[in-house]
Amino acid sequence: MSEQQQNSDLESQNTETFNSQPEIPELYSKNLILVFAIVFSTLFAAVLLILNLRSLSKRNAGLQVLIFTILYLIATGIVIQSFNLQPGLTVIANVIGAAILNEYFWNKHIGSDLEYKKKGWMKPLMIALLIALSVFFLLMMSM
Repeated sequence: MSEQQQNSDLESQNTETFNSQPEIPELYSKNLILVFAIVFSTLFAAVLLILNLRSLSKRNAGLQVLIFTILYLIATGIVIQSFNLQPGLTVIANVIGAAILNEYFWNKHIGSDLEYKKKGWMKPLMIALLIALSVFFLLMMSM
């Protein structure tokens, strides 16, 4: 076999090996999900996780996260109202919610050992701020 043909075969094998490696997904990190839960709410954190699951084509898992989050927020509200707790305790509830999202749903549907690139956080931050400020403005106008 000629040297040129051997080099061509090696290049072909390297290309096949490179192409057969799975693409590393770009996801919002667990830390970002936690920060969004603390600063905004469990709902905002859940949206980031749902976007991660959608990018991995796991829409059913995203629906599970959405249903859990709605039920969790309702339960949190009922507990705080029923026991006449301080509204500031919602931060603790948000941290617990984020822990469930990360440690249960992330690990179950994405996997704790998945290698991924961190997706930028500026766009979701701007959207979350816009929503939060709009809600705040509407509440202030209704008083």
